Amino acid sequence: MLKNITSCFAVIYIPFYALQCACRKRIFEEGTRHKRVPDQLSFDVIGTHVSRTGERGIDDNSSSDIPSALLDQEGMHVIELNYAAHYAGIQPGMSTSQALARASELILYKRNPSTEQHLQNTLLQLVYRYSPFIENSAPGICTLDLKGKRIRNHQPWLRELLAQLRSIGLKAQAGLGANPEIALQAAKIANPILEIFQDCHLLQSLALESLAPSPFLLDILKSWGIRTLGALTRLPREEIGQRLGLEALALWDRAAGRSAKVLQFVQPPETFEESIDFEEPLETIEPLQFILRRFLETLSLRIESIYLLIAELRLMLTLEDGEKIVRILQIPAPTRNVDTLFGIAAQYLETLQTTAPVSSFHLEAIPSRPAGHQFNLFQGGLKDPNRFFQTLARLAALVGDEKVGIPQRINTHQPDSLQMLMPELGWSWKTVKKNGRPKTGPGLRRYRPGIAARVELNDGKPVLMQSSLISGRIVETRGPWKLSGNWWDSTRWETKEWDIALENGGLYRIARKTTNFSQDQRKASNRKGNRSRPLAIQDQWEVVGVYD
Repeated sequence: MLKNITSCFAVIYIPFYALQCACRKRIFEEGTRHKRVPDQLSFDVIGTHVSRTGERGIDDNSSSDIPSALLDQEGMHVIELNYAAHYAGIQPGMSTSQALARASELILYKRNPSTEQHLQNTLLQLVYRYSPFIENSAPGICTLDLKGKRIRNHQPWLRELLAQLRSIGLKAQAGLGANPEIALQAAKIANPILEIFQDCHLLQSLALESLAPSPFLLDILKSWGIRTLGALTRLPREEIGQRLGLEALALWDRAAGRSAKVLQFVQPPETFEESIDFEEPLETIEPLQFILRRFLETLSLRIESIYLLIAELRLMLTLEDGEKIVRILQIPAPTRNVDTLFGIAAQYLETLQTTAPVSSFHLEAIPSRPAGHQFNLFQGGLKDPNRFFQTLARLAALVGDEKVGIPQRINTHQPDSLQMLMPELGWSWKTVKKNGRPKTGPGLRRYRPGIAARVELNDGKPVLMQSSLISGRIVETRGPWKLSGNWWDSTRWETKEWDIALENGGLYRIARKTTNFSQDQRKASNRKGNRSRPLAIQDQWEVVGVYD
């Protein structure tokens, strides 16, 4: 515990960072080949499967006897390797054939810069939860200035942070020290958390390579027999500076724990994105759902670190032929629940049809603040808005978007002119406007569509009606009520409606509708030379409703 140190710094260090990122991508691709339900997959399951096939996760490679190495983007030379590969005689810069000649069981990974950038942003967003003073020190390294933190025992939150990184596939270590340099050296040898003070013998026993001096300076010091930080600090500081220059002087200060490095604080990026390029394009929906769930778990964890919710998901699929499919999914009730988010996004993927296999997948989450609600004692809202709108979406996929929603009148006098609108995300029964006038009289129940009928007229009034539903003599009528619209174009319509009473006591509404000729009918009429006739079809009678 840090009792007598006025300043305290923490460093989160991810060993073999680029190698871990490449291995994580390999794990994802191995997972897409599983023929299992997506929500049953995890990194542990994949790690077990991969280890049986001879490929193991980075957390195993770094401490096991299986050598692993990272290749450059061209796949020609080794740029990073684990301890087992180093002990096998493999060095950075070797070609692929040279590395395999020294270790036939060597596992090779190809570097993926986009994955490294996404995971670096994830690291910054996660650590920002524990301190607002952070530095993006290097790929896989983040330094925190813990000034203002009143707690003295930093172990609990550091273990929580390392567990969060492990949940997204990164094995990290943490170091604590009086300055950033000591904390960094502590993190490099931690298992998984280590505190080092200036007089600690662990700092003095570290190799010179831990400070990454220049090769020229390292060769000179080794020729003098100096291989540890303690051996360097036993030499006089002034004489080291006079003989080897400013670089050696700065190296001596770092080895002695006197580094006066000033942190360059940064703000974590405010974008929350995950993406992957598939080496083998996907042709089925199950592998894509697996990747979707893993991405949602990571994004939910990242947004939780800033105490926000996910209000929108943006999916982009790139097909093998270059076509891009973009879809924006609104979350009715913002949430971080992975099961809810996965259900909404997976429902869209299940209805998606593509013309070519999927070569890459990109997912972005848009955060929002939790919405405030004023509850009412006498009116209840939706218990689960996400499930409600998800059910509406499934119904719309079955019967069509135009048949699901809330009926809304169109701005026209034409009867039965309605359209179905999906309720807005903040919809509730309280938003429905109510007319203060009381409604009196019998209700009209409309037939949609109307029932075809034959009607006889006497002095312009209906006296007899026949249809498949009702037939009989009309004893009383009210009307007609004339309606018309769209007289300025080809969709012109005209309707005359009557309310009628039959001998049997039934009350009905009938309508005589007039519509324009279709385009084919007009051409046929013009060919016959019958231009004097009106271009309309008369006497289309329908039973449009019944009074209850």
